[in-house]
Amino acid sequence: MAPKILVEQVVKRKAVVVKPNDTVHKVARVLSRNKVGSAVVMEKDEILGIVTERDILDKVVAKGKDPKQVTVREIMSKNPVKIEYDYDVQDAIELMTEKGVRRILVTKFGKPIGFVTATDLLAALASQNHEEEEEKSEEEPEVYGMCELCGQYGPLYKVHYEGREIWVCENCKDLIEGR
Repeated sequence: MAPKILVEQVVKRKAVVVKPNDTVHKVARVLSRNKVGSAVVMEKDEILGIVTERDILDKVVAKGKDPKQVTVREIMSKNPVKIEYDYDVQDAIELMTEKGVRRILVTKFGKPIGFVTATDLLAALASQNHEEEEEKSEEEPEVYGMCELCGQYGPLYKVHYEGREIWVCENCKDLIEGR
């Protein structure tokens, strides 16, 4: 069985922190400069919410409001879905599904360290499954039959013996290769 993948290992987007009284204009510039789609809204050591590009588009731009006049506090999503860094990726997927969100804030001892998205989590699982399949294919021989040397039935391996290719069991393979 493959080792667990922890949420911390999947974090690709580091947490960008903004203040609730920052203007949307300022936050948009911060998001753009850092090439991220969301920021954590904090006051002192408390996480108040998150603000995303979508919040800015839907709650400010689409409504014709002035981004220099609207504060983050007015448009942020309060009580963001969070998960601690040492949880399993599968736990994060279940939480994301349960809460109906596309990204989760990852914290370490209650402090924000970054975000993971559904795409990040699924890519991590796909990678893990691919590695497991490769391990299985290396461990399990695909050919079974009668050993051409001793006649024993079981997994067979192709070897070169006395100038020709033959199929042999593991014991005969070890004897041939050990000569």
